[in-house]
Amino acid sequence: MGRQEKIRSMPAPPRSFRFTAEESPGAEKHAVILRLDEYEAIRLADQNGYNHNEAAEVMGISRPTFNRLLNKARGKMAEFLTSGSSLEISGGKVLFGPNVYCCKSCHRPFVVPENGEYCCPRCLGDNIIAARPECHHDCRCCEEEDRRAGQMFHKA
Repeated sequence: MGRQEKIRSMPAPPRSFRFTAEESPGAEKHAVILRLDEYEAIRLADQNGYNHNEAAEVMGISRPTFNRLLNKARGKMAEFLTSGSSLEISGGKVLFGPNVYCCKSCHRPFVVPENGEYCCPRCLGDNIIAARPECHHDCRCCEEEDRRAGQMFHKA
């Protein structure tokens, strides 16, 4: 029996969760799955230029764990770019920052903008709930929490 996976921190979910190569015949047959924590490792190191110690601290994990995540993520990105398959960001135990909500219609997490419009940017639905700490991308875990708490948010 392996060790229990540690929860990693990230401020917000990605804006998009699926990418497909143009006119790729094998794109729907095989999707490369990039976990949320792997996405965050690439974002911190390659987009934001954090060194590995800084990025590990931001994510609340050790530097060796960060290195492993980053290497896995880069390998998956290389597979996506060279194979012509699709890329899906999904899974992994993450703790989102504040102001992250989930749409109960399309099951996507998103950040509520500063203007406070409580509406899903993907489907424009207003049936949203606060995201649970361990959201696994499809937000069905949030629905379960919502049923227990009876807490709903609607746009004003």
